[in-house]
Amino acid sequence: MMDTGHGRGEISIFETGVPPRFRLYFYDRARRPAQLFAANEVSIETLRPDGSKQLFAVVEKGEFLESTTHIPEPHEFAVTLTLSHGDHVHTYQTQFAEDEHHHHHDDIGADEDFEDAHQRAHALEIQKRFANRNVTTGQLALFGLTGGLLPCPAAVTVLLLCLQLKRYVLGFILVLSFSIGLALTLIAAGSLAAWGVGHVAKRFKGFSTLAYRAPYFSSAILICMGIYVALAGYAHVR
Repeated sequence: MMDTGHGRGEISIFETGVPPRFRLYFYDRARRPAQLFAANEVSIETLRPDGSKQLFAVVEKGEFLESTTHIPEPHEFAVTLTLSHGDHVHTYQTQFAEDEHHHHHDDIGADEDFEDAHQRAHALEIQKRFANRNVTTGQLALFGLTGGLLPCPAAVTVLLLCLQLKRYVLGFILVLSFSIGLALTLIAAGSLAAWGVGHVAKRFKGFSTLAYRAPYFSSAILICMGIYVALAGYAHVR
């Protein structure tokens, strides 16, 4: 089942006595059949292992929606279901295998606890954007170098002091060394983080949930630190 934010839905392949076609069923919060989406608000796209794609339109057939064209064999592909509703769009994905044509919706990150359909849709968009994109060593090195080249208050201060003392070469060497050191540090930190997260996620089942919640903890810590600094500054002013 998929949660659309307005009810729940199910996608399957129906081929009993007829050419195989997609069927979509929607249910309200009471799990009763409901017409949550019109035919022109729904589209289905398949992506096969060879990279070929096919788009399917649907028509209303009583209590369900059905694709207007049949599904070519073999029935082994990824499916992207797009539902338009008002001023927003929900996108979902599932996988069909040749040995089991009837599928409940198997959403991305099935083990993750998404708050609602909108959050799930954003997660899917991120997944699609970075799908099949592996970070290369060159990209990682470029990240470190560009980070090291960014203006840093400490480096600018050292450079200004050297300019004031008319030690131009010394200032250039210090800033260059600082930038190279920062670049190497960023590259090392990124490599260790990527390697460590992969191994920890394999060993600890709850690590993905912890990593998912981590931004909330870090934001809470920063807020507490900000409040503390503000109170300390206010007490000092008094």
